[in-house]
Amino acid sequence: MKKLLSFISLFALSVILISCQGEQDVETYTVTFYDDASNVVETQEVNSGGLADEVSAPDKEGYQFEYWYLDDVQVEYSFSTPVASDLSLNAYYVEVFEVTFDGQNGEDPVVVEVVSGDSASRIDDPSLDLYTFEYWYVEDDDVAYDFSEPITADLTLNAKWEISEDGIIALINEDIAYAEEHLYLSDYQLNFDRKGGVNNSFVSWIPYSDNISSSGVVVKVASDSDLAAGTVVAKFSLDGKVVEKTFNLDLSLPDVVLTEERSVPFENLTTEYDVANGNLDLYFEEDGSVPYVKIDDFFSLLQGFVDPSVEFSYDITDTTYEMSYVYTDTDTNTDYDLILTVDTVANTISVNDPGFYWAYVYSTETNYGRHIEYMDSEYADSYYSEGQDIIFDLNDYGMDALFYEDHLVLPYYLVNQLFAGSSYYNVYYNYDGLYGIYSLPGAGSEEYETIKTSSVNNSRMPADLVAHNFNMLAFNLDHFYGIRDLNGIESYYDLLYSNKTKFLSTAPDVFDSALDTFIAKTIDEAHTSYGYPSYFNKIDYQPGSSFGGSTYEEYFAYLNTVMGPRVASFYIDGLYAVDDVISAKFNVYGSGWAADSVQKPIYWFVDEAKTTAVLSLNDFNTSDIEEDNAFNSSLLNIAFDHIADQVIPTIGFGDKFFYYNSSSQDENFGEILVKHVTDANVTAYRDALLSFGYTYDSDHDVYTNVLSSQTYTLKLVFDTDSEALYVGIVENEVAAEDLALYFPGDSLNDFFKADSAVFMEMMLEQIVKESPSVESVVLDLTFNTGGNVGALYRVVGFITDDPFKSSSISVDTKSNSTSYIDIDAGIPSYDYLDWGLLISPVTFSAANEMATIFLENDLGPIIGVKSSGGSASITPVLLPSGTAFTMSSNNMNGYRTGSGTEADPYVYHSNEYGIDPTYPTDITELYDEAKILDALAQYYQ
Repeated sequence: MKKLLSFISLFALSVILISCQGEQDVETYTVTFYDDASNVVETQEVNSGGLADEVSAPDKEGYQFEYWYLDDVQVEYSFSTPVASDLSLNAYYVEVFEVTFDGQNGEDPVVVEVVSGDSASRIDDPSLDLYTFEYWYVEDDDVAYDFSEPITADLTLNAKWEISEDGIIALINEDIAYAEEHLYLSDYQLNFDRKGGVNNSFVSWIPYSDNISSSGVVVKVASDSDLAAGTVVAKFSLDGKVVEKTFNLDLSLPDVVLTEERSVPFENLTTEYDVANGNLDLYFEEDGSVPYVKIDDFFSLLQGFVDPSVEFSYDITDTTYEMSYVYTDTDTNTDYDLILTVDTVANTISVNDPGFYWAYVYSTETNYGRHIEYMDSEYADSYYSEGQDIIFDLNDYGMDALFYEDHLVLPYYLVNQLFAGSSYYNVYYNYDGLYGIYSLPGAGSEEYETIKTSSVNNSRMPADLVAHNFNMLAFNLDHFYGIRDLNGIESYYDLLYSNKTKFLSTAPDVFDSALDTFIAKTIDEAHTSYGYPSYFNKIDYQPGSSFGGSTYEEYFAYLNTVMGPRVASFYIDGLYAVDDVISAKFNVYGSGWAADSVQKPIYWFVDEAKTTAVLSLNDFNTSDIEEDNAFNSSLLNIAFDHIADQVIPTIGFGDKFFYYNSSSQDENFGEILVKHVTDANVTAYRDALLSFGYTYDSDHDVYTNVLSSQTYTLKLVFDTDSEALYVGIVENEVAAEDLALYFPGDSLNDFFKADSAVFMEMMLEQIVKESPSVESVVLDLTFNTGGNVGALYRVVGFITDDPFKSSSISVDTKSNSTSYIDIDAGIPSYDYLDWGLLISPVTFSAANEMATIFLENDLGPIIGVKSSGGSASITPVLLPSGTAFTMSSNNMNGYRTGSGTEADPYVYHSNEYGIDPTYPTDITELYDEAKILDALAQYYQ
């Protein structure tokens, strides 16, 4: 044991001695850490054989620290290696990129760093209600991302979701909710947007109500109408899923609330009535486009059209408006109390007599009624049956009568149609102004250009105006279209609704094209024709297509395409067929109508003895004429503002004078026709003109004179065949190239035709002069398409000296009448001749009425082929859009049968579909002399 303890002690002493000696000999080394920019990060003193401590390298943006390495060996340094010398350790970095996983599910994106060149690892799949995760994809490259691809830049991966069926339905339901909330753009326009308002689902709209168009325009109706409850079905489609939604709508007419007022300037554009220019207040609903007018203001504006001598009386309550006046029938010396009543509660307009709407009209300045007298009081069988009252129920047409500022207010174009348009005077509203026009101005005229020029040209029509336009069209056709009952139509709404897509379009050209086609193909009668388009269209827009062929066959096919069968037949089996017969009869060939060729005689004799003549009358025309047997400058005063005696010298020759007022709105123009004039008379008058101050222009054969700084242009034409002198005076200097627009050529035949009574007088005089032994005249109406009824009556005055019957049917009141008409002694008598009438499928309108008068009064044989008809007078119609057309009115002519007894009552027959000849021929035999002579012989035997 002692030995062992000694050994342990000796060992411990030796260890102590060795240790002390080592501390004295240990060497230390410096370990220096550098970043990759050779900046010292840290230094360490390490004993020889000791270990260096690893330190953190500084952060470097876009890089990741990997390890420390020795200067000469770029491999990771092992910090378990004993330090045996000074060391320099450098930081080694590698580039890293961010891979962003955007779940697009409302949660924050997940960002992962990936070392350049390494591939990214997918993260856990995200989740989203109603969707299934499909894959990650790179923006603009919608394919699944390949996670084996090395990362070389920052990268965003988006989650690709596939919506579930429940998800699609949820998105569609959001669009349905939006559509329901935004369904009404206005009272008259539904929002039929094809894209869902939230999630862009595709929407198809199907209206199941007649009064909703495919574009969403709504025709509001009375609350008790079957159409007041409307239904629209919308189909919402998204990603192959379809949801159908039914919208139940209240389509009842809202109360009209007027909030806006506009003072609109009025300009009278016609000389037919002397109406002063002024302003008219129109009223509108908030943001509305349908004008309303106070009926009192309308009557006040139209003084001059409204006879200022008429005294109106009024009886007004809180809910009713009564307007009345007394009309005196000077032919019978009878007073009629005419009363208009408007009930704003029942929403009706009624009159006790339809005469209320025209009896206040001032007598026109145009003398269209000369020589015509009504003789009913002298004939026991003149007849008038009381008709039914006329009541307009505005509820049926989506219109409202109301009081505003204690005045009765009605839709403007309703007022215009009732109180002006039916008498041919219209006040055209084109948004910017109001214009007084007579009938419908022709396209291209100054009046037409004025009314059609508007600040809303080439723009869409507002929905409320479209609906009102549709209602007014139906109202006019239902109440003023005289052929409605003959066609068995209860209401034209049915036909209009069947084409509601076009009739309720806000595109004006679509509406006008539809109306043009509707009139041509559905209405299909020649008295009803399209006039001109809306002022919302381009000024030069006209609907319809033009003929593009070159042969008759192609043209007839075109007519059958664009027209209905009745009007197409009028052209094909009427005008063209008869013109071919005329061409063959008189060897008239070439372009244009043979009936109008100068090669076709105006009259001809059918026998060698010239005892029977045929006189062709192709129109019934009338001019504004005064007559006298001597020169009377006062009869020109209306054309020259009462200074006619200062304009031309006295005409001291001739035995009958016709004074024409041919003035326009902007120009005074008078014409005189003098009968029985000699060459010497003309020569003397030429000298008188020079003495009066006129200068003769021999190059153009006109005279000019300057009176009070005003130039007058005068033309003389002497027709030796008719021994008539024409004198025309224009209060203006007429350019040489325009002379033919004012004055006739060397022959006055075309000028005579401007008034049928003048024409008859001049032609019959020539016939008798050529053949004093003439016994019969056949009036040829085979190419006569109608015209003025006053002209027709005056022509009858050449045929008979006796008063003649004319029967008529009032379609609206269901009343019938037969009047006796006498033509005074101003018309020369040819009653001593035997008369006949020649008719064809062209014989239309007033010509058809002439056939009717021949039949009813037994004036002579009616020879030829059944006439084409046309019984009604014409009414011009203006719609709120500014579209215009003319149509057959409620005033229809016809003939009466029966003796008026209880056993044999009067029966009235419309002649709308023509008059059968009493001596029929084939159309190719219309001008066969033997046929004509045989018919006359049979009748007058």
